[in-house]
Amino acid sequence: MNAPDSRHRFHHQFPQLGTDPVGIEAVTSPAYFELEREHIFKKMWLNVCREQEIPAPNDYLVKDIAVLGASIIVARGEDGVVRAFHNVCRHRGNQVAEGQGNAKGFACGFHGWTYDTAGRCQFIPDQEVFFGVDRADMGLVPVRCEVWAGFVFITVNPDAPPLRQYLGGMADQLEGFPFHEMVRMHRLQADVKCNWKVFLDAFQESYHGRFVHRLTATAAGCTEEDPYAHVTSVRLHGPHRSLSVPFNPTYQPSPAEALSFKYAQSLWLHEGSAGGKVMPGINPDKHPTWLFDINVFFPNFFVDVAGGWFFTYHFWPVAVDRTHWEYNFYMLPPKDAGEKISREYSKIYLRDVLREDLSTVERTQAGLSSGAIKEMILSDQEVALRHQYKVIEDMIHGRWRG
Repeated sequence: MNAPDSRHRFHHQFPQLGTDPVGIEAVTSPAYFELEREHIFKKMWLNVCREQEIPAPNDYLVKDIAVLGASIIVARGEDGVVRAFHNVCRHRGNQVAEGQGNAKGFACGFHGWTYDTAGRCQFIPDQEVFFGVDRADMGLVPVRCEVWAGFVFITVNPDAPPLRQYLGGMADQLEGFPFHEMVRMHRLQADVKCNWKVFLDAFQESYHGRFVHRLTATAAGCTEEDPYAHVTSVRLHGPHRSLSVPFNPTYQPSPAEALSFKYAQSLWLHEGSAGGKVMPGINPDKHPTWLFDINVFFPNFFVDVAGGWFFTYHFWPVAVDRTHWEYNFYMLPPKDAGEKISREYSKIYLRDVLREDLSTVERTQAGLSSGAIKEMILSDQEVALRHQYKVIEDMIHGRWRG
């Protein structure tokens, strides 16, 4: 028997994904987008924030989710429990909260109906003129809300499985990673003219690195033996997926990065450990030249991890060719001035890499929307994209079996 062709190793590992091209209607058809809205986003668990963003009793934030057509309040009650509600007054539907902050409750600016941060209706002005209205029945409409590893998820699907069951092997893989020890260093947002999957695709393969990042990150992953920084391993966890990206062991840092590394661990250098301590949940296949893991929580949430840092992406669909993107970068807090300088360097370096990534997606969407091509051709290295499109296709047509 012939050994599997190493050029197509992931096809041999995941033959169920096939090798066919992907039709562009998945990223250009308004009708397909509506199917995704109904069968994906209204059915799945969606991450909306970290608990760190609402740390104290009565902290809250409002998350407007266009693809759901909903505004969601996420609040920590006086009892410390995190809950979620539709941002809709029970009287005549006016929104009762906006932004983020700390408050004893929410008062509708239209007619003064008032709610506490546990969603209970506290006051109805002139209540006696209503007909059989009981405040106990007039609380904010709840949204299912659960927390895993400090990440707050919601779903509008009453029949969705418990969050931990939904996360499955992805949560198993990341169990023990010290998310709670890290603090947010940087945040970026952008409204971008492309389909949410086109945007997401740019971040779940390393094939583009040699070209898009030729002036920044190419040398950190590409070598003479592996000029396209082939991902070292892939794991599929139901609808979720995880990839490991290689590190170039001969990488020579720039003078600025070398100075940063002199005082603390820099972004790309020796991230397999932080201060000599190997962190759980990273490099699951123990590859000797490992850089970081790309972890995609279906449908639209990334948690990419390394030693000493992680970052998240959210790709929020707005329309078939519009996406709201959010990025948050977390690191271990600096212990001294030298480490603070290093953290700042890492923040700015990664910001510039992301700007390069964003430079491609609107032009990609424009090309796909032109009708010039009917299919996207995927290589074995683009196995994560292939998995994504198959999962979505199976879900919207009722074929998904997990």
